[in-house]
Amino acid sequence: MGNREDPWPDYLARFHAERPGVIQEAIGRCRAGQRNPYAWLARSVSRTAGVVVDVCCGAGALSREIADGKRLVIGVERNDAELGLAERSEQQVRWVHGSEDALPLADSSVDAVVTSMGMVTTPDPRKLVAEASRVLRPGGVFACMAPTVRPVPVGMMRTLVELSARVGSTPSFPGALELRMNDVLAEWGLHKVEDARACYTFSVADIADADLIMGALYLPGSTQARRRSARNWLVRRAASRGPVDIAVPMRRVVAQKEPEPASGIA
Repeated sequence: MGNREDPWPDYLARFHAERPGVIQEAIGRCRAGQRNPYAWLARSVSRTAGVVVDVCCGAGALSREIADGKRLVIGVERNDAELGLAERSEQQVRWVHGSEDALPLADSSVDAVVTSMGMVTTPDPRKLVAEASRVLRPGGVFACMAPTVRPVPVGMMRTLVELSARVGSTPSFPGALELRMNDVLAEWGLHKVEDARACYTFSVADIADADLIMGALYLPGSTQARRRSARNWLVRRAASRGPVDIAVPMRRVVAQKEPEPASGIA
């Protein structure tokens, strides 16, 4: 699917139309102890946050993690196939068709904005941050998470190298994986309060697992034959040595919108 010449918007639109929900299924299967990445990001949202917006919500995995039946969660997604899948899965979330660079929300109207993949799937993440700041109330929280390049335990590096060699490419994103967040956030009145990393593991035990992880990777520089070869290598290795653990390093950044200055005379 796709080729090196595909513009990113076309590649992403086709990827998600053909495989809605696949990335979120794969991320939801990743583990660090008993926790998956969505639970990790959801912990950045205060229990007192009454209105939370999940930008680039996809099929709604993060939105469902945050929904507790009390707060209002709004999932915003531009891809019709992903949004349609989300709408069938959860009634506690308000699903909205919209773009990360033009959120269909009023200024200063929400308590928290989260995004699990938006910062790396949009060509200009500054637009997403600008919109997040616009809709956040003073003192509100912006939290984002995305795959990154570290940390990867030394013992798991060889598997990644061998897998990449067979695929003929490494997973790619239109946005920068190692974005310098301080300046981007500060430009829009957001103060970074956390920048953390964790390594999760996706375990491949059989062909279904291999199909899932290979189908969830953005690989515009690869070919169908190479992806099939990598899938088959994972299956053979799992059959001969037991489950293959694939490292999935993630980064979580949390920031707060500057509160309004105090007015009046003390």
